[in-house]
Amino acid sequence: MSETLAYIAGIVDGEGCVGIKRSKPYKNLTGRVNMSYHELVQIRMVDEPAIRLLAETLGGWYYKEKPNANNGRPLYCYQATDKRASEILVALLPYLRVKSEQARIVLALTEHKRNLPAEHVERIPTVIANRWGGFTTAMRGRISADGIAYRASLWEAAHALNGGARDHL
Repeated sequence: MSETLAYIAGIVDGEGCVGIKRSKPYKNLTGRVNMSYHELVQIRMVDEPAIRLLAETLGGWYYKEKPNANNGRPLYCYQATDKRASEILVALLPYLRVKSEQARIVLALTEHKRNLPAEHVERIPTVIANRWGGFTTAMRGRISADGIAYRASLWEAAHALNGGARDHL
């Protein structure tokens, strides 16, 4: 298995993107008011068997994209996000050479999500309807402005290492 992971790490180093995706808040749909940040591993290649190997070995998914040029070949895109992306990076980190710093930054985001420091949590009162038609107030925790700023700094660091490419990452 270690040979396969080393091979996959080479593909990720050469063809992949290891980064943090940020998503805009959709307050009207979800009630979320802050950007959200997600771990991402993505590889695009014309070689479908290599992409299929990644999906079969690591999980995640892949899909076919239309060629960019009239006579171009289709691209196959492998992608894993959030917990799956973090698990992949933990497995590949010993073998990564080019993308190891990006992987460490992404894993710092994962650690922040798992063990949110107390100073990055703010308690807010929330009104909750009960089953008898009444209401009660409960305290709910949410990530503070400092916590969001920390995640934004991780996004900026990963974005800079990736050459500032692809604004949504």
